[in-house]
Amino acid sequence: MSSSPPGFSSIVRALALLVGAFAGLVVFIYYFLPSPTMSQAAGIVLDAVLLLVAAAMFLAAFHLVWRHAGRVAQTRLSALVLAGFALAFAGGLLDGYQQGLGGWIFRWVISPGLAAVFALLPIFLAYALIRHLNTRELGMALFALSFLVVLLGQTPMLAERFPLLAAMRHNVLIGPATAAFRGLLLGLALGLVLALIMRFWGGGEA
Repeated sequence: MSSSPPGFSSIVRALALLVGAFAGLVVFIYYFLPSPTMSQAAGIVLDAVLLLVAAAMFLAAFHLVWRHAGRVAQTRLSALVLAGFALAFAGGLLDGYQQGLGGWIFRWVISPGLAAVFALLPIFLAYALIRHLNTRELGMALFALSFLVVLLGQTPMLAERFPLLAAMRHNVLIGPATAAFRGLLLGLALGLVLALIMRFWGGGEA
């Protein structure tokens, strides 16, 4: 079994980091300094990302079929997975995404499943709050109260009967929650840029 030269993997890794850093820097600059030149460069980067995502999805689909095809004899779950994959794939090819079989699958299978998952998510979050958070501390108590207000304000029946609750939920989401989320995204982007700069400048691990 042949192996690659000792320095080959390091070169490939450095090249991948360099290409990724350059692509991220182009999109990052375009976000703050939009211009026709940067728009064209960012468009090329995003098109390349879409091609990579499509290739990754193709490899994932191939791996799913290959993995479960050898396990059909052992478990019926693999057979159901393959049947569902084939049905959804055929629906997307023959009827498109919005009409016919593809639209039916999305409307009556995918949408109800996603709705059920998101409906159960607040219950698990509330259980985690009750079990793990110490509400005797001021920060944790405010967090739990904000979560309760948003959860109750999202309920249509309560939002119609108690407009103040819906208004409080709106104020929490639009005000501090949005500001915190934007700060998190900006901090994450700046942290990634600084980590890449330090990685290439210092030559060590980021």
